[in-house]
Amino acid sequence: MAQVKKSFFPGSGLSFFKTIGQAFGLSIVGGGVWSLFTSGEAIDMGRGHKIATSLSTYIVKKDTVAGKMRKFKDTIAFSPLEKYEAQSADSLFNILYTRARFNGSALIAHNGKILYQHLFGYSDFKTKEVLTDTSAFQLGSVSKQFTAVAIMMLKEKGLLDYDDAVAKYFPDFPYKGVTIRMCLDHRSGLPNYMFTCCAETRDQATLIDNTQMMDMLAKYQPRCYFKPNHLYNYCNTNYAVLAAIVENISGVRFAEYMQKNVFEPLHMTHTFIFDKHDTAIPNKVTGYNAGYRRAGTDFLDGVAGDKGVYSTVTDLLKWDQALYGNQLVSQATLKEAYTPHTRWMGGKSYGFGWHLLLYAGDTIIYHGGWWHGFNCNFIRDVKKGNTIIVLSNHINWSINQCCNLIGLFRKTSLNDMPDADKEEEGGGM
Repeated sequence: MAQVKKSFFPGSGLSFFKTIGQAFGLSIVGGGVWSLFTSGEAIDMGRGHKIATSLSTYIVKKDTVAGKMRKFKDTIAFSPLEKYEAQSADSLFNILYTRARFNGSALIAHNGKILYQHLFGYSDFKTKEVLTDTSAFQLGSVSKQFTAVAIMMLKEKGLLDYDDAVAKYFPDFPYKGVTIRMCLDHRSGLPNYMFTCCAETRDQATLIDNTQMMDMLAKYQPRCYFKPNHLYNYCNTNYAVLAAIVENISGVRFAEYMQKNVFEPLHMTHTFIFDKHDTAIPNKVTGYNAGYRRAGTDFLDGVAGDKGVYSTVTDLLKWDQALYGNQLVSQATLKEAYTPHTRWMGGKSYGFGWHLLLYAGDTIIYHGGWWHGFNCNFIRDVKKGNTIIVLSNHINWSINQCCNLIGLFRKTSLNDMPDADKEEEGGGM
């Protein structure tokens, strides 16, 4: 499980995308370069505010298509800005599909209105089964924001406090002074549970759960990386511990708690958590590592909270929109989650379950994830109401180029965007 570092808001990569960004900047000033980006029939710029109902045939072929675009009714009106955003997304993802082997699902929305939705490729490369609207992708570390909100919900009900010690709920927890807040913002110093579990588990053919993970930390007591609240260090253990706390307080499995209190109320009908006790995920997509090597599951997949959520782009948009209201937690509570809990480093920080990025005077809220052949990006430009959701079941990191859309939507040059490396620790996510 070697550490892999990839740029989420890359300063380099496919040089073509920087050219696109510069060209878009020129188009804003001088106009007349739309032909650089059109995929043919994706958006009919000459028909008022209507969007075409299909992609260019040179990208999508009738019988061999491994992709499908959302069918929009002719009555849906798009503003010039929305057409611009949809055009940008169509151009970029067609390039990723044809030139960078992107395989997955992409959705772009503005104020909850879907501007672009497209499926590229297969859910199973061996059987050539194509992806569908209900294909469920493993979210990896994007799962952490769900865990954070579960903690916030319990906090609002008065069932916990952020400054409670973890040992209050697990008396055998060997790391004194570690609090819920420190787990939320990755300042706990806790060791990587994956390393300990891999080293100490003989039967690695059977899934373990969060309770067993907590028991192993108590039994083997691997050393902390540093004193609690001393530094920031992104660590999956934090969110696995938080899920265990949710189970301890609620008296039910983390998957059950989330299904009853989050997924069902938001009508996220294609969202589930894979855990030791329920491995049946409807329409579960197969993950592939580089070179189209099929990725399986292992005994660590039974631990939830840091990973484990399977979902679709449309379900994630429901989640995104719920966060603008008070359906799950109050805006006051969410404001603290969007607040940096460690000092800004290169324009980056971390809240509760979200990475934070300073950009053009605002804060972009985002998270990436990768695990067992899946990688994904979830970007929320709350100030502008833009949402970018990209899910892939073939890891080749091309999806990191979707960050360029933020600059295009903001009508600024890509040169203005800071370098922000994805901070995912060894073992994935």
